[in-house]
Amino acid sequence: MKLALFPLNTVLFPGSILPLQLFEQRYLNLIKECMKKETGFVTVLIREGKEVGSTPKIYCTGCYVEIIDWESLPSGLLGISIQAKHRVQLTNNTVRDDGLLFAQTTTFISALDQNPPMPDVFKPLTETLKQLLEHPFAVQYKQHMDFNNTAAICYRLSELLPISNKQKQRLLETESTEQMLDQLALHINALQI
Repeated sequence: MKLALFPLNTVLFPGSILPLQLFEQRYLNLIKECMKKETGFVTVLIREGKEVGSTPKIYCTGCYVEIIDWESLPSGLLGISIQAKHRVQLTNNTVRDDGLLFAQTTTFISALDQNPPMPDVFKPLTETLKQLLEHPFAVQYKQHMDFNNTAAICYRLSELLPISNKQKQRLLETESTEQMLDQLALHINALQI
């Protein structure tokens, strides 16, 4: 499926919720088209360039998102909240005349998305996530967190850990459950030193 892309300087994971303020005409057009067609779009991390202005270079894995709320802000800007639904692979990028990026998207399905059981050796990751969810910046996830869902635990840890966007992107691109759990454990250990 060919979908519009919204390049960002942040990485979203399935379940992520992000508020955005829109002012560029290409993104206002995107939101208008999405609401009219009742479809979503894809967020993707910028590899090189900026969110505003000319078309940036991007990574090849992002997240399909849907608009869950919108409002006209006092500043005159359009405010929306989006929620990431699933990972996607991007190919055949094109740029429309107004600067909006499009790409062919394929749903990224891995063993993690089949909700495998959490291996005993990684169960301490669940406790780390519970601690992170006590912070005000994570409150939006606390009530809806399923601690029996290995994928949800991995995605929330990936989103909430204070690591670089490049490290988060590597987590987003991870195909196996064990690789993601290993990477998360290594990041947590490095933060504790």
